[in-house]
Amino acid sequence: MPSRYPMLLLSSFLATFVLSKVLLSVIGQSKVAIKPELLGTQAEKQGTPVIGGIAFCMGTLLASFLDPALLESGVVHPLLALLLFALIGFIDDRMKSRSSNGDGLSSLLKLALQCAAAMVMLLLLYNGNLLDTYLDIGPFGLELGVWYYGFACMYLLYFVNAVNITDGLDALAAGSAMPLLALLLLLAHRSGISASPALSGSLLAFLVFNKKPAKYFMGDCGSHALGGYIAVSALLMGYEVVMFLAGGLFLVELATSLIQIISIRRFGRKVFTIAPLHHAYEQKGVAEGRIVSSFILVSWAFALLSLLISR
Repeated sequence: MPSRYPMLLLSSFLATFVLSKVLLSVIGQSKVAIKPELLGTQAEKQGTPVIGGIAFCMGTLLASFLDPALLESGVVHPLLALLLFALIGFIDDRMKSRSSNGDGLSSLLKLALQCAAAMVMLLLLYNGNLLDTYLDIGPFGLELGVWYYGFACMYLLYFVNAVNITDGLDALAAGSAMPLLALLLLLAHRSGISASPALSGSLLAFLVFNKKPAKYFMGDCGSHALGGYIAVSALLMGYEVVMFLAGGLFLVELATSLIQIISIRRFGRKVFTIAPLHHAYEQKGVAEGRIVSSFILVSWAFALLSLLISR
């Protein structure tokens, strides 16, 4: 473990913890609308402030200023992605807070902003000559050439939206992301690449306030930031396939939502009682804590399996 890790973990934890306390004391309860289809199971969450993403993003940023490796590409570029995608999520959260039914940015506008942010990040990485267009697929490989940048854009959009969709129960998204962040640190150490544990420390503090019953939610600000950070880190390290497999839980969550949408629009019927999957279990009467703990264990299993098969 690099000697700077303990300092960064502690400083990011403390910064996020203090920021969370301050934000909660200032904001208290807020006007947060719960989707009508979720009122049966989540009515008691009405009014929970959506400020957790702001807290852990700012905590990560503040701690990163103490990092002697801040200007290393493996540290600064994921941090830039964190902040850029957090801004999109923050705008969406603000619009939702002013809506009576919990709607924020339109799907097309949100996708357009995500695409713009992805292209900005890829341009920065391209100009720094930081991307390898060779895709490592276990014992095989594929040279994508210029097509790699289209793949990388889709990869970023996938992680941002998969983490966003997974964020629906107390501690679920953050707890499920922790194994991926731990894996990124291990892969970076193995590859001799500088990485930062600041986001991990911030998420640990976030979970203190987000565990059931949550005192705040991360919102789109936090989920967008997490997805962008993980994806850019994977692209920089050349571990795109490994991290995709490690995020198997996020894939399942996103897939259930896509299957539901396609089935309703194409065939006029639902495959699941509700999507994504965690809400389907919730409506079947499975306790929220049991769903969250089970999903987090599955995420750790995917991460461990991906580490074992990675080279």
